[in-house]
Amino acid sequence: MKSFLKELAGGVAVMIVATLIGIAVNAARPNGVALIQQGEAVATVQHGEVDSTSAAAPREGVVTIEEMKQIVDAGGSVIIDARSTTEYEEGHIPGSINIPHDRLPEFMEVLNNEVPTDGRVICYCRSFTCDFSDLLATELKIIGYQDVSVFSGGWDQWKEAGHPVEKGPRS
Repeated sequence: MKSFLKELAGGVAVMIVATLIGIAVNAARPNGVALIQQGEAVATVQHGEVDSTSAAAPREGVVTIEEMKQIVDAGGSVIIDARSTTEYEEGHIPGSINIPHDRLPEFMEVLNNEVPTDGRVICYCRSFTCDFSDLLATELKIIGYQDVSVFSGGWDQWKEAGHPVEKGPRS
């Protein structure tokens, strides 16, 4: 019994030391993750936003189809497609990058290399009823991205408007 308790105490000690080292390394990194998260949820139609036919003004953080077209034409903003890689390759908004909402850890290198934390970021997914872009945008806010919006009409609205599209993987 004493051997078990000794092993248990040793294991707890190792976990405490590892946790403290992890906190210290995170604090020393210029892009470390905040220990107390301060990001707010980025909500659109799925959380009470108006639909595309409503005359009411959209909430802050929500991009309309007209604004999205201007953003794409002007360049300078990072557009993230939150759909699966397969859907992205079948068609996407020109210049967008693919970071599937449920695979963010796998795409951290892309995120760190191509998306500045202080730049404008717009996330989109399939349509008004898809919440992948909301989920991804909220995660981005939590990990420190400052200016994150959602194009809630998504890929379906973009295509229906007849705007340019790209297909295949990002080159």
